[in-house]
Amino acid sequence: MKRDKIKILYTIPNFNTAGSGKALINVISKLDKNIFEPSICCRHDKGELFKTAEDLNVPIYISSFTTVVKPRLRGIRNIYKLSRFFKKINPDIIHSYNYSDDYSEGLASKLSRIKWVYTKKNMGWGSNAWKIRSRIADMIIPQNEEMIKKLFADYEKIKLIPIGIDINEFSLNGKDSSVIKEFNLENSFPLIMTIANVIPIKGLDDLIKGFKLVLEDYENAKLLIVGENRTEYAHELESLVSTLGIGDKVIFTGRKSNIKSFLSISDLFILSSKKTGEGGPISILESMASGLITIGSDVPGIRDQFREFPEQLFESQNPGSIANKILNMLKKSDSEKQIIKDKQKEFITRNYSIDNEVEKLQKVYIKLAKYNRPV
Repeated sequence: MKRDKIKILYTIPNFNTAGSGKALINVISKLDKNIFEPSICCRHDKGELFKTAEDLNVPIYISSFTTVVKPRLRGIRNIYKLSRFFKKINPDIIHSYNYSDDYSEGLASKLSRIKWVYTKKNMGWGSNAWKIRSRIADMIIPQNEEMIKKLFADYEKIKLIPIGIDINEFSLNGKDSSVIKEFNLENSFPLIMTIANVIPIKGLDDLIKGFKLVLEDYENAKLLIVGENRTEYAHELESLVSTLGIGDKVIFTGRKSNIKSFLSISDLFILSSKKTGEGGPISILESMASGLITIGSDVPGIRDQFREFPEQLFESQNPGSIANKILNMLKKSDSEKQIIKDKQKEFITRNYSIDNEVEKLQKVYIKLAKYNRPV
C-alpha cells in the first residue's frame, strides 16, 4: 500500500551539544509536514536540547541505533536484531546524524530494505570503516567542497548540502548586559570570542598564545572561550594561561545555551581549528549572521565558509598569524568594519540559510523514496 507521506527516521547519539542537535532540530522544524513524516531515535533523553526536540511533536525513540559487529557471528545476530527494530518503526529513509565511522546502522537498514543516508560532518577518514559506511549508503551528504575532493572523489551517490541556520534567529538587537555583569566585562575591549568544545583539534592553545600577543596593543582585551571545558585539554589550557600570566584575561565560560547573548557583547569572533580541519562549523555561520566580524584558520571546512572572504583567514597553528589577523581586523575603521559585516550577512543569507538546506534535503528524500505525488 502506497503511503501518503515519506517517513524519515533521524538517528543522532544525543542532544548534549548545540551544534549537531540544533542542526537536526532546525531541519525537522522546517520540513514540509504535508509530504514528510519525521521521527527521531537517540540513545538517551538527557542534554540541554532534548526538551527542544520534544517540542517538535514528532515521535522520539530512546534506543541504540548501532551495534557491535565483531566477532562476526555475534555481529550478524546483532545486525539482524537491529534491523527488526528499524523494521518495526518502518521508515522509508533513515538519515544518520551519527558522525562516527560506525556502519552497523547502514547494514541493518539494508537488511530491512530501508534507504540509508548519512551526513559527513568531519574530515576524518582514518579507518576502513568509513569506506564500508560509504559503500553501504544510498546517499552521502558532505558539508563542504573539500570533503568531496579529498574523501569522495570516487563516489557518485553524494550531494553537497552545507549546514544551514535560521538567519532571523541571529539578528541581534543590542548587547545583553547580564552576560557583561556575570563575567565582569564592563571595561573590557576588545571582547574576543570563540565557541568550541575544549578539545585539541580546536587549536585553543595557539589562540591563547596569539591572544597574549594582542594584549601588547590592547591591555584591556578579554578572550571568552565558550564551550564544554571539563576535559583534560582544558586543564592543560588553564595551566598555559597561568604560565603566561593572563589568568584574568582568558575566561572559560563552560557550556552555554545562550550563545546569542555572548555574540551580542563580542567585538570579534574567531575559530582557530588545527590543520585537520572541520566539516561545517555552525558557530561561524551564527557569528556572521549576528553581524560580528569573524575570522578563522585556513583549513578544510572553515576555508569553505570563507570562500568569499579569504582575507579573514589566518595560518593554522601559528600564534603570530592569529595575532596579526586579530589586530588587522580591530584596527579597521568603523566604516570598513560595517562593510565586512554587511557582506558576511548577505553571504550567509544567500548560501547557508536553513531554508536552502531543507529544500535540498527534501529533493534528496523525494528522489530516494521515488515519491510521485505532486509537490
